[in-house]
Amino acid sequence: MNNNKQTVKNLVFNTISFLINFIISFFFTPYLIRVVGKEAYSFFPLVNNIIGYSSILTTAVGSMAGRFIIMKIYSNDIDSANKYFNSVWVANITLSVFFTLLCVVGVFYIDKILTVPIYLLHDVQWLFFLGTMSMILSLITGTFGLSTFVKNRLDKQALVNVITNIVRVAAIFVLFWIFKPSIIFMSLSALFAALIGLYYNLRLKKKLLPEIVIKPIKYFNWRFLKETISSGAWNSLNQLSNVLLSQVDLLITNIFIGAAATGDYSIAKTAPMLVLNLLAMLSSSFMPQFNILYAQNQISRLKKEISRSIGLVSLIIGIPMGFLLVYSGTFFDLWVPGQDSDKLYWLSFLTVAPLIIGASINPIYGVFAVTNKLKIPSIAVLIGSTLQTIVILIVIKTTNLGIWSIPIVSGIQAILRNTFFTTIYGGICLGEKWSTFFPALLRGIIGMLVVVAICLGIKSVVVVNNWFSFFVVLSSVGMISCILNVFVIFGKNDRMIVFEKVKSKVFKHK
Repeated sequence: MNNNKQTVKNLVFNTISFLINFIISFFFTPYLIRVVGKEAYSFFPLVNNIIGYSSILTTAVGSMAGRFIIMKIYSNDIDSANKYFNSVWVANITLSVFFTLLCVVGVFYIDKILTVPIYLLHDVQWLFFLGTMSMILSLITGTFGLSTFVKNRLDKQALVNVITNIVRVAAIFVLFWIFKPSIIFMSLSALFAALIGLYYNLRLKKKLLPEIVIKPIKYFNWRFLKETISSGAWNSLNQLSNVLLSQVDLLITNIFIGAAATGDYSIAKTAPMLVLNLLAMLSSSFMPQFNILYAQNQISRLKKEISRSIGLVSLIIGIPMGFLLVYSGTFFDLWVPGQDSDKLYWLSFLTVAPLIIGASINPIYGVFAVTNKLKIPSIAVLIGSTLQTIVILIVIKTTNLGIWSIPIVSGIQAILRNTFFTTIYGGICLGEKWSTFFPALLRGIIGMLVVVAICLGIKSVVVVNNWFSFFVVLSSVGMISCILNVFVIFGKNDRMIVFEKVKSKVFKHK
């Protein structure tokens, strides 16, 4: 299958995966809040965020492994590809042992880090322990999951993600039915799902990369690991920045404002995080193709593919974003009745609004990894995220803004960074003009504003007060937006290419 067709297939399957996971989250989150309580539920995303801080280390080891393996496989250097794979695998196993020991200690001191009500302490401790075990399994799984990236078969990885999410939810329902509902079972189910994910990724590795074998004694090489870590270290620094940008907010809320406010903020962030997950999924669909084109030194074509990916991402992501900006108040009224929907709406609005710029240029982040020019972006984002955290803490301590300080400060920082750094440096990394991607960015922003205008127009004449009318309006917005934005976002040539890609027989091999 040619690379363009496979990229479309990746995009389609990843979108289907997202929609299924969205449906699961859509129905499941209110159920969890109702069954275990808002305060108890807030510790689930909070603890997961804390565990996620481990990615600062794991990213340094594994984030660039796929790139190096692709380079060696496409140059027919299978021996070196094996050395990269096995070296990373050994490093991940070592990290797993380290995180296990750290977890054992952390369990007993979790109440010293977080504000935990006494009646929830035991549950939060188990939540932390089981969540860490799930993370460790996912770390090992990620090594085998490199096969789908290297072979540009992210459609298969999307299928695995769907299976594991269904298993996780089914396990929670069964455990809640047999035993008294507890947040412990939420992490226990995630652990079971991680085991299933490990099994399927091991099978995919054997099928897609049979030439890559697990022989650490033969293939482990310090030089290859050092090279991977040297490149990945900047990604690791970037991951630290991402933690400060998008994950530390719940921790700050818990420590400085309280557990109840953390519950409100975690609910308000649910919809924006789904948008961010969709965004990450869409952008990742293009990464194997970017790496392959760069490995083949097709820079001109790579530039065009990046611009088209910006357009496609803007076209797709603009629909849920624009809809949320207008209708999230209605969404929260229907989704979590009894909660303060006005407060949730504005928290959600302030979180989503900066993504009008951030979402459009998200594929540009892939340029930094593909060209292995991660140093400057990592430092720039770290400076921005550190200043953001400091300013948030100052505002919380010196004003009455409270929880509102977090999305306001975060949003301003994101707009400035994405407009005046990311877009500019992406062009420079490819040896092009600093303004190379600004036309695509501008078209993407206009496209998203078109969605907002459509939503406002419909809202002025149609009353949405139940789920049926909600989804009818959402579907209408989606169809109208796609039709209009194909002409707003894409030029004539790109429009024809996109049409041809979509019309192609995506699911058939030549």
